[in-house]
Amino acid sequence: MVNEPVVITGVGVLASNGLGRRAFWDALKDGVSGIRRVARFDPSAFPCQIAGELWDFDPADFMRKRQVRHWYRHVHQAIASSRLALEDAELWRAGYDPERLATAIGTSIGSPNEVWQEQNKAFEAHGYRRINRFGSSAFSGHAATVNVSVDYGFRGPATTISSGCNTGLDTLSWGVRQIRSGEVDAALIGATESPIFPLSFAAACSLGVLSTRNDAPTRAMRPFDRDRDGIVLAEGAVALVLERLDKARARGARIFAEVASYASSTEAVNPLLLDREGTALARAIEQAIKLAGMTPADIDYVQCHGVSLEMYDVCETNAYKKALGKWAYRIPISSVKSMTGQAYAVAGLFGVAACLFSMSEGIIPPTLNLDNAAPDCDLDYVPNKLRYNDVRTALAVAMSFGGTHGAVVLRKTD
Repeated sequence: MVNEPVVITGVGVLASNGLGRRAFWDALKDGVSGIRRVARFDPSAFPCQIAGELWDFDPADFMRKRQVRHWYRHVHQAIASSRLALEDAELWRAGYDPERLATAIGTSIGSPNEVWQEQNKAFEAHGYRRINRFGSSAFSGHAATVNVSVDYGFRGPATTISSGCNTGLDTLSWGVRQIRSGEVDAALIGATESPIFPLSFAAACSLGVLSTRNDAPTRAMRPFDRDRDGIVLAEGAVALVLERLDKARARGARIFAEVASYASSTEAVNPLLLDREGTALARAIEQAIKLAGMTPADIDYVQCHGVSLEMYDVCETNAYKKALGKWAYRIPISSVKSMTGQAYAVAGLFGVAACLFSMSEGIIPPTLNLDNAAPDCDLDYVPNKLRYNDVRTALAVAMSFGGTHGAVVLRKTD
């Protein structure tokens, strides 16, 4: 085992409100939403007709045309965000042995709709011989990890994780463990999601969880607000480069923060409904803070799940009160989903990225559209306007269906 801290040295972000970490961060500070009317398909048959698409993303800017043609959206996003993170970290200058570089990209959906429609048409018209020979591979959630490792030549451990909205934080935890085990020197971790297709919308509409503010899309995501009416689906990707602190310093890398700890928990109560008391999430937060050798008084900022569903918002608020005690009312908490939409597997890493930028610039982004806080969501959720605040230690939280929750503590290095 290696006791040296693990740090983040590169960040690649693709979000509906900004491509690249600088554009993403500028949008968060300015309270810019990336939610608009769906352009990927005609949404007029659905009660919800808005989404957070990657409006200006062109995969041909990041990969060969053959790759664009053979693979699908979630793979394109994974390759692009990974390239941005690797360039940000200038990892190629480190001279690491490729066999000591790990890769983990998570997704909870992949791109089943694109694959299904295209290949099913070919099969029904001409039989199995006309199905693309890449078809079966494209169905795989592991396709993103495979293509990233091939493109960038990482030959160490590789895995794909799928744990709903907790996926991104779980890949981060996996990467940290690989480095601390001594098996690798660095890791590229991330998550990618592209749920903007008709079947995905149909399923969410059937469940009744999507906002219907079609006439005011930028006002639709309203975490902790009493007038919220549901989530807005979004696509996106985030990739992070992790390294040992001593090796990152030795090569003169820019260090965003140390990954001080991670903890997760599961409610094991119901596949869809959450415990409104927030007991399991509180347990994950308490454990993460304890593993970091801290107390709630040491946390300067929380980037929350903040998904704009009443059950989730109440559960999360109660969890902070349980885990942070009196400090729950003193620590600023905000949600980037109010601007990006809900990108499932990527959710936690959007939060981590926001924490890193807050720590770098001493700015806490707002929770957009929080005009009238719900009575049972009475914490400091930083409504509508950024706040200047020194942030040395931050907590990022993710909550997933079925009550699978995670919390990561990030802190500045000396």
